[in-house]
Amino acid sequence: MIAKASAISHGGAGIDYALKEEKKAEVIDKRLIVGDNGKEIKSEFKIFQNLNTRATNKDLSFVISPEPIDGRKLTNENYKAIAEDFLKGLKLENHQAIVIKHGDRNHTHLHLFVNRIDEEGKAYNDSYISKESQTVADQVAINFGLTRARMVQQENEEKRKELKSEILAKHKAALAQRPRDLNTYIDMMKANGIKVIPTINKANRIQGFRVEYSGVNMKASEVHRSMSLSKMGVDIKQSEIMNPKLDVGYQKPTQDINKGKSKGIG
Repeated sequence: MIAKASAISHGGAGIDYALKEEKKAEVIDKRLIVGDNGKEIKSEFKIFQNLNTRATNKDLSFVISPEPIDGRKLTNENYKAIAEDFLKGLKLENHQAIVIKHGDRNHTHLHLFVNRIDEEGKAYNDSYISKESQTVADQVAINFGLTRARMVQQENEEKRKELKSEILAKHKAALAQRPRDLNTYIDMMKANGIKVIPTINKANRIQGFRVEYSGVNMKASEVHRSMSLSKMGVDIKQSEIMNPKLDVGYQKPTQDINKGKSKGIG
């Protein structure tokens, strides 16, 4: 389960957007409010917000996203209980709030809009709201037997590690055949299911390359430091690599080269 949070000043507009029909929006819960749209609810929020003249962003916006496989099993009552547990974990259970479910995608999720100002005019401390929200969401996932974000992250890291190992093995196998140039290397890797994507700088010279395998795209040097052009010992014929007939899918570098000058082959 993933949670995102932010303090905003446009809660009314946010609520109206979340309530759009095309989002398959459903109001799961209302807490200390009766309004049906952003204008009405914001008006109710302002009753307490007008007591605080110091705070600027007086609304809190949260998005709670269970893993898709979990989300499809949850009922509206489950979602309501999850939101209630989440707000309690953040000590916001006594603040005005509306909970909206979105079912417009396979990834069903919740939008929560909460009044940051309590009935005494005190503003909720939002200094670490993003980090605290994820910590609370992780505990809520445990409470409801749902998949934790940390579990998904660990699984993704393990998968990425396995892919790196496979790519490196195929890279070494290609080099063992002593390709005569980079084009030949690219063809060898393609035959093994790996797409090599040269990175071209502003001077139209090869700066490095990326690899795409099993839906994952990463820098070659991220796979292993030995997978750099300077360490491969492969002849790089710039004119052939720049041949538009070659189906290698060029990619511009993420960082600019100073004044368009080439840094050479990285």
